[in-house]
Amino acid sequence: MDSSRLVALIMAGGGGTRLWPRSRKSRPKQFLPFVGEDSLLRSTVKRLADLVPPERTLLITGADQTKQAQEQSGLPAASIIGEPEKRDTAACIGLGALLASRIREDAVMIVLAADHLIRPADAFRASMRRAADLAAEHGAIVTVGLRPTRPATGFGYIEFGKRVDTSQPAAFSVTTFHEKPHAEDAGRFLRAGTFLWNSGIFVFTVPTILGAIEKHLPELHAGLMKIRDPRNADELRRIYPTLLKTSIDYGVMEKAGNQIVVEAPFEWDDAGTFEALARHVKADREGNVCRGAAVTIDARDNIIDNDAKGLIVLSGVSDLLVVRTDDVVVVMPRKKAEGMKDIVGKLEAEGRGDVL
Repeated sequence: MDSSRLVALIMAGGGGTRLWPRSRKSRPKQFLPFVGEDSLLRSTVKRLADLVPPERTLLITGADQTKQAQEQSGLPAASIIGEPEKRDTAACIGLGALLASRIREDAVMIVLAADHLIRPADAFRASMRRAADLAAEHGAIVTVGLRPTRPATGFGYIEFGKRVDTSQPAAFSVTTFHEKPHAEDAGRFLRAGTFLWNSGIFVFTVPTILGAIEKHLPELHAGLMKIRDPRNADELRRIYPTLLKTSIDYGVMEKAGNQIVVEAPFEWDDAGTFEALARHVKADREGNVCRGAAVTIDARDNIIDNDAKGLIVLSGVSDLLVVRTDDVVVVMPRKKAEGMKDIVGKLEAEGRGDVL
């Protein structure tokens, strides 16, 4: 495939509530470092650098975060588009397809989130080239999946069928998509050996994705077609908030035919939770994971995230999540860390926007 057809779309509009209080509305998780010094967004842009040039890399973020996104990404200002209102991933990808079509009508889009941990970069780029070739050759929606290593309930799953060819990385027909499962189903998927984690990375041509949106989400497609200039902020403010709000997984992927999944040979994780941090920071002999200044005494299996000056000391406790910033301290059972979103919701309802 002609590499000049490649256009990348980075979706960077997430709020990162599961990583509160480190992640805030003014500086959500994609703008924060997770492991290493670079922010998640900057790492994503670097990973794409040898695959797609900056002038063909698009970044969609919140309208109030475009300046921060440009500073961190180093992309041209024209590459950064601000959503006036969040309308979920189907609208975001639809808008990205309109932008990509202005670059090339036959563009092959690589769509990925700004908050994933992926390594090594060379294996990622090889997988994207493979997925792009398949998308162009078959006119298919191509997803990227990873062999599950545990019965994770925080990821979606892709059931795959027959191999489409003998090339590498291996690629299969898609049988079904499954949203984040219960623990029992996650265990069954792992044992079956015919399921991959859904990475949320997609590759398709502009005509393929716009055709799929028109077929399965006609209301959204009709709204997108009203946007004459997808770079015009005034036009976006007028039209974009009226678009159907739904995810690309639910709205298109669970319904569309002619889908292929590439089994990725790289390491991947969704950097959306403190448990993800625990998977990528080495624990001490007692299983404590510490980021920032911390001391543990007779303490086991805790996660400590200290983003402020000063020291955290844990003594005689186990299985806690402790998060400290300049203005907030959170202490909760580690197993209930997914409830961070509920805490954020309660604070929002109580008018505590000062800490959100």
